[in-house]
Amino acid sequence: MPSRELRSLPPSPLLSPPHVHRQSHNLLPPLAGGIAAAASLLILFTFCFRKISLKRTVPSSDSESKPPHRFSYTSLRRATSKFSPSLRLGQGGFGSVYRGTVKSPTTNSNVSVAVKGEREFQNELFFAGKIDSKYIVSTIGFSSDKRGRRMLLVYELLANGSLQDCLLHRKCSELKDWKKRLSIALDIAKGLEYLHHFCDPPAIHGDIKPSNILLDDNFNAKIGDFGLARLKGGGISSTPSMRGTVCYVAPEYGSCGDLSEKCDVYSYGVLLLVLIAGRRPLQVTGSPMSEFQRANLLSWARHLARAGKLLDLVDQTVESLDKEQALLSITVALLCLQKSPARRPSMKEVVGMLSGDLEAPQLPVELSPSPPSRFPIKSHKKVR
Repeated sequence: MPSRELRSLPPSPLLSPPHVHRQSHNLLPPLAGGIAAAASLLILFTFCFRKISLKRTVPSSDSESKPPHRFSYTSLRRATSKFSPSLRLGQGGFGSVYRGTVKSPTTNSNVSVAVKGEREFQNELFFAGKIDSKYIVSTIGFSSDKRGRRMLLVYELLANGSLQDCLLHRKCSELKDWKKRLSIALDIAKGLEYLHHFCDPPAIHGDIKPSNILLDDNFNAKIGDFGLARLKGGGISSTPSMRGTVCYVAPEYGSCGDLSEKCDVYSYGVLLLVLIAGRRPLQVTGSPMSEFQRANLLSWARHLARAGKLLDLVDQTVESLDKEQALLSITVALLCLQKSPARRPSMKEVVGMLSGDLEAPQLPVELSPSPPSRFPIKSHKKVR
């Protein structure tokens, strides 16, 4: 809190000339009372300020954040059997990802990890030391030589891989369960809520998409890949050039390169529709015209909203569908996809709406069915 200058105080009655001594004695009781009251207020203010500060600092996990451990390149080479092709988990623009086993820096026991080369090594390492949440992939350590070569990052290994692989490629049977999809949507929303509202300064991920969401043994979701992340300082952070994945990039970021929390909100809206529909944002099959109209998922969702047929968007393979929750989820996604950043909800509001802690939202006016109709969404039903 900035310090304020103290104004000069009037001369103290205790230093008054001798001829006003009787008057000064009369002033002593109120002066003492005033000093005591001021001291009490100061103590109360300090106590309140400390309570407010502590309330704002939300613990992200049971343990305090610790800096990543430095591994030797040799130890990581050994952990991955000399980067054996049989241990390769995937390939990307950054290089390959390998499964490995290393000694945990904290428990000294063997742990399975994912080892990858990283194009945005410094950025990833910077955020690894600042972020600690059960909704974010943990960075265990890194390796880098003095010349800045052989830069590797070591992450916790999440057994079920990326959401993109599980939902769109392998089509895991576990994701046919509606409750599991909604649970994944909430995990991702809570991860973004942590970045935007509980990090100081707020962190903006900048590249939310299914391939950057990883799933553990129980299909709990965690946000990974902070290569394009930025800290928000004072206003909107700006990057030299627009980066990210086209279908998931907010319009304002694509046009002028301004990156804010509301860009993450937009990307989350796209991802939520993908999770509900079980398909990519753009999917051209070249079949009949009816299929061609569905090619752009966002346009198709808006069309269905105006027609009052939102449930037609839901993946037909989903089992045990809760129609009420599905309508709520699609409505939240469309709110996140509004062109104006100011009209999009915050991630704290998204979490509240999806979990049932906030009143169920209505569709934006421009997407309301004509003639208007109210969807049967109830706000009291909480997601467990």
